Amino acid sequence: MIQKLKSEILEKTKHHAKEKTYFLQSQFKQHSSTAIIAALSFVIALVWKDLIIKIIDNIIKPHIIQKYPYLSELITAVVVTLFAIITMTLVSRWNKAEEKNNRVN
Repeated sequence: MIQKLKSEILEKTKHHAKEKTYFLQSQFKQHSSTAIIAALSFVIALVWKDLIIKIIDNIIKPHIIQKYPYLSELITAVVVTLFAIITMTLVSRWNKAEEKNNRVN
């Protein structure tokens, strides 16, 4: 009787440990993939920023850039900020729609 009880406790403990291990593995993978995606997104943003600055520098007349040396960076910051706000709004709406669909299902 005691041996059977010990065996049941041991099996429950093994099962619980396996569940926790699988959970930790999935969380690690999820957080690692999120971090990698964020890092790659940051690199992409830096590349696009450089391109936008070069385009704005070519559009603005050279004498204006000499008079206002930070004008191209200001315009770039405004363009990137507007793009980011629009993108975050769209992603937020998409996420809310996804949550709503998950609640219904």
